[in-house]
Amino acid sequence: MNANLKLGEHYIFDLSDCNREVLMDSERAYALFAQAVRDSGLTVVDEGFFKFSPHGFTCFLLLAESHASLHAWPEYNYCAIDLFTCALGQDFMPVLMRIKEAFGRR
Repeated sequence: MNANLKLGEHYIFDLSDCNREVLMDSERAYALFAQAVRDSGLTVVDEGFFKFSPHGFTCFLLLAESHASLHAWPEYNYCAIDLFTCALGQDFMPVLMRIKEAFGRR
């Protein structure tokens, strides 16, 4: 086994101090997240969404290049984003900046 073999990159983002109104509107937040991922050039092949009661949601994007997920806790103004991709060499920081801006992260 090659210990230096790199087949993908894993990004984990914890966003606190998000705009509660954006996160409370789960459909809007989901759409903003999905569009940012699509605009990055990644290929969405399937999607999943689950809304919790009384609030909060999880969404998942199955990518040709791997996956992206978002878990939101509006009551804490917090969301967690996970992105794993085999699109090596691509800069995903603009995606994070766009999501942070859309969610009102300070």
